[in-house]
Amino acid sequence: MADPRQEAILGEQALSLSLKCLNFDFIGTNPDEATTEDVGTIQVPTTWRNVIQEPSTIDLFFHFYTTTEPPQSALAMENIILLSSVRRSLFATDKERGVFLGHLLEGIRGILSKETGMQHQDNYHQFCRLLGRIKANYQLGELVQVEGYVEWLELACNFTVQSVRNWQYCTNSIHYLLALWTRLVAAVPYVRTDSGARGHVQALEKQILTVCEQYISSMITSVELVFDSDGSLDDPLDDDGSLKEQLDRLPTLCRFQYATVANLIFVQFDPLLTQYRELLTHLGSMRTEDSSSDTQKRVSITEGKLTWLMYIVGCIVGGHSWSSGNLGEGDETIDANLSRRAFQLIQYVDYRLTTSNGIGRASSKLEQAILYYCQSFRRVYMFMWDQVSCTDVFFFSSGCFVQRIITCIISLSVF
Repeated sequence: MADPRQEAILGEQALSLSLKCLNFDFIGTNPDEATTEDVGTIQVPTTWRNVIQEPSTIDLFFHFYTTTEPPQSALAMENIILLSSVRRSLFATDKERGVFLGHLLEGIRGILSKETGMQHQDNYHQFCRLLGRIKANYQLGELVQVEGYVEWLELACNFTVQSVRNWQYCTNSIHYLLALWTRLVAAVPYVRTDSGARGHVQALEKQILTVCEQYISSMITSVELVFDSDGSLDDPLDDDGSLKEQLDRLPTLCRFQYATVANLIFVQFDPLLTQYRELLTHLGSMRTEDSSSDTQKRVSITEGKLTWLMYIVGCIVGGHSWSSGNLGEGDETIDANLSRRAFQLIQYVDYRLTTSNGIGRASSKLEQAILYYCQSFRRVYMFMWDQVSCTDVFFFSSGCFVQRIITCIISLSVF
């Protein structure tokens, strides 16, 4: 009989073998045999149908996950990720696929409700990957028909909120969670309201708003935590890869309930603009050598918070195109209001630079965020404007965004 150590080794080897089997390139589409974290559809052979459809198969991996620790538990979760990604055609009927999905969500709900294994970083990361994969392989119409869908949605929302609040422990995993909500939002227009799913869609709307609100507030709050940590915490603004992944997913989320989310941004942006202006005025009235460390600290923290807001505004404003037709009624007005605040901040930064003869520069991170916003703004609106001849300008209605944004810029008050 094997002792516990031998059982652990045997279990790890078995999990590694099953992982390699599921990762095998069955149809020859990956000639270099390179593997990435972004799993696509798993093209397992049809002869595997009975094994994969059997509920005890996926239940075994969930059991292995809940009763072991890394690396075994993390390997078990990787296997679950691959099983959740098997091709649709493997299932003979939609009913069989629905049963499989039901077992998958049941296992996920069990982990979410008890937070099983979440104290381990490897488990946490792999579980976030699993959540990010759910909507990639299953339609929203399928998910809402599964028993316990609303409970799963609420648990996933709570998990996302908790993860965003504790961003310092899971920076590289947050974008997987945002991917889940982005894919759910993108699928809403395709859900038939006469299928009894309208109540489930309304539940989703509530959770999306909660996720957006918590993400915005947590990222702004992170500035003070990083500043007070004396270098013990990594600044998420320094992680370009993770930052880009998150910003790529925000536009779809924020534009889902654009007016409400924009108001959340206004509530954060306006007081910070006022505070920044007062701090700059105070700095301007002092000699450089008299600038107190407390004032400099307040300036640095305020600029850090404004940096996050500029990135968020930039990705939202740049998150649509006129040609795609996804600009809702009144969205151009919201874009203009967000952009007005962005241009006002740019004016303040320029004022600080010019009145100090180039000495009082804003932080480099804020400057990068401003450039990001300007690039997004130009890509969506100025590119369109560049394509219009002078004789075509009058084609635009009085409600055109370009006219609105010009009016906003002209109305900016100078110090």
